[in-house]
Amino acid sequence: MAQQKTAPVASDQKSVKLFFEKSYLQLDRSYYSTGEDIWFSAYLVNGKSSSLTATSNSLYVELLSPKSEILDRKMIRIDGGLGRGDFKLKDSIPSGWYAIRAYTNWMRNFGDDFVFQKRIHISNNIIENASYFTRNPGSQTDAANLKKSIAFFPEGGALVEGLTGIVAFKTNDNEGNGIKASGSIISSKGDTVTTFQSTEAGMGIFAFAPKASEKYRVEGFYGKEKFASEMPAILKKGLSLHVTTDSLNIKATISANEPMFNELKDKSVSLVIKHAGDLIYSGSVKLSKATSSVSVSTKGFPNGISIITLLDDANRPNCERLVYIQNENKVKLSIIPGKNSYKPREKVVLQLKATDFLGQPAKTSFSLAAVDGLVPDDGNDIVSYLMLQSEVKGEIKNAAQYFDVKNPARLKQLDLLLLTQGWRDYIWRKLADSAIKISYLPEPGITIKGLVREKLANKPLPDMNITLFGSNFKGDKLYTTKTDQDGHYFLDGLNWNGNQAIKISSKDDKGKKGGWLQIDTLIKPLNLLPLKVIDAGIPNTLNAEIGKRMDYNRKYKFGDSISLNDIEIKANAGKRLMLFNESLSTFGYPDQVFNITAADYSYKGLEHFLLTKANGAQTIDDSDSTGGEGVTFLSNGKKVRPRILINNREDLFERLDYYSLTMDQINQVTVRHLVNNEAKDVYVISLNLKDEALRGSNLDLLNINLNGYYTARTFYSPDYAGPASQNKDLRTTIFWSPSVKTNEKGEATIMYFNGDNKAGIFIKAEGITDKGIAVSAKATYKVQ
Repeated sequence: MAQQKTAPVASDQKSVKLFFEKSYLQLDRSYYSTGEDIWFSAYLVNGKSSSLTATSNSLYVELLSPKSEILDRKMIRIDGGLGRGDFKLKDSIPSGWYAIRAYTNWMRNFGDDFVFQKRIHISNNIIENASYFTRNPGSQTDAANLKKSIAFFPEGGALVEGLTGIVAFKTNDNEGNGIKASGSIISSKGDTVTTFQSTEAGMGIFAFAPKASEKYRVEGFYGKEKFASEMPAILKKGLSLHVTTDSLNIKATISANEPMFNELKDKSVSLVIKHAGDLIYSGSVKLSKATSSVSVSTKGFPNGISIITLLDDANRPNCERLVYIQNENKVKLSIIPGKNSYKPREKVVLQLKATDFLGQPAKTSFSLAAVDGLVPDDGNDIVSYLMLQSEVKGEIKNAAQYFDVKNPARLKQLDLLLLTQGWRDYIWRKLADSAIKISYLPEPGITIKGLVREKLANKPLPDMNITLFGSNFKGDKLYTTKTDQDGHYFLDGLNWNGNQAIKISSKDDKGKKGGWLQIDTLIKPLNLLPLKVIDAGIPNTLNAEIGKRMDYNRKYKFGDSISLNDIEIKANAGKRLMLFNESLSTFGYPDQVFNITAADYSYKGLEHFLLTKANGAQTIDDSDSTGGEGVTFLSNGKKVRPRILINNREDLFERLDYYSLTMDQINQVTVRHLVNNEAKDVYVISLNLKDEALRGSNLDLLNINLNGYYTARTFYSPDYAGPASQNKDLRTTIFWSPSVKTNEKGEATIMYFNGDNKAGIFIKAEGITDKGIAVSAKATYKVQ
């Protein structure tokens, strides 16, 4: 049934305008326990300017297991660059480091370059059969046994004999942590030429002038552990580039050693600056002396990382250097709590204000989380992600420190990061080096595609008229298109929420029904490198408190059921049925097996047969939005439709036309009562069909149910103004608002009630202004 072909793309690649998108998710926090909710707001921006964009309307958000399996996926509607959603964490998943991933269909053209990914930790103390006070401490890796390394990065790319150059260095263990180190550069004669010392994060710089025909080695210490290393290769002839920046200018010093100067004397070299692959400056310098300086005004340059390239007289790149340009067009977002300290369950009023660098109101869309301070902030935000983490690949610890105005050394630290981690993996340089093949189109809405073929011969039918109708669509309800020469049809821009009934029909130009209408799998998972496995646990105090709350919340949960005991699930592991999105257990219910004989041919069809013969089968309610075809069974007091297997293959598109099959087309019907991991009843009807059943007379019509955009749930915020429950309110996320907009004064007011935990409350707001400037703010208060 599934045609694994990509969407049709114009054969003339130039007809597809190249643009780039980045997405960012603000999560309410980074540490969760099973049974809780992950809340997120989504931002889709232009990859080069950080302005909210409307180039795509569909964002795929996935929850990944530590082994990189997709546990849950939501298709989020993005309007004007903004969207929101949530995940409910099942009781059955084990503790560990998981990930949230977000991408558009268009991003798939560029591999993982623009895919958003964030690590989160989920704790489970039911599946581990341990309550918070019997929990074993998380396994901590022995730091002494980790492999350590040091890497050197000469400014501009290479050391040159006879020229003083800046060398940056970075130390790492094999878990990616920086290590404090010190050392010396020693000549072949045994002289110490220079020494170096790193920061706590394992980075540093030193100046070094290699002499002609001299060899050097490195000796040093990681703490008290001795190491030896090699220096990078030294060029006998070359140019060097030294760059410094301030708030107004970039100053570049260009030097040529003697052999290079003799070659380039009185010739011109060029300095080129690019931002996000676009040229923002180009100038040339005549080399009349061995060292020349250039000053470039950064007025009007875009904010963010740029790459400076030095080209020789033949236009060959000799040196490259990443710099961060911070222009004046900054916006300040502030959060002001009404008080520094509140009581449990007291009403909190927050005032938010956004102003530009001139003090004028800044129109801003933002999301806000107020979380128990027990949960550590991961040190990342929308500013550090869009300006740094999405540009430079590899893990950047506590990235927000480089943009925190309270950190006076931030720009020096950021420059050091770009000197070390930056220049190897700059995203735009990588894109410039690769031929981009466009295979996926931007989506203005939900896309449905498929094929029409002849009923008996496997031959595509071109020029068939496809009509699609959805009574619960937003906007247009009716869509039409034609199949191409290969029998494919393609409809996009559709918009509906949740699971809806859809009718698709196929007719020829004379209005006669025809062909076998097939539909593709809607979402093909993105194939990326597996996640890095994280063995480390989380702090024991945090783990214990999360477990304590989890135990209490399970006891007094509002309306949520606790999942099947893990031991019961294990006992039935041998009697499982694996479906597309979940694993089901038999739990001892007997299967109803019906071998169809000529005596059964008198039934009107499968629906009539099931309602008569299958225990528990009931008719569809009149209020059911999917129409009256089919049967239901009772599950936890509600009527649910069964899942259907056709000749041992799952019907992923919930086709209803199987219910109108006549019994002479069926060999066997099996009705199975199963249980999922949340202890809910699931019914599966397995049909063994004759060949002619799959080539029935009504295959030109599809009555199917398809999932549309996810409808985000609303965060439950209790109102303690009146009488309230005596049960303790131990929520870790006190308040979540995914979409707030400032008024014409650049202000917004938010109100909510505290829970019962006496703790520091950490508030974080992140967003984007209407001018495309990312903003972030933090605040705290106490509950005592």
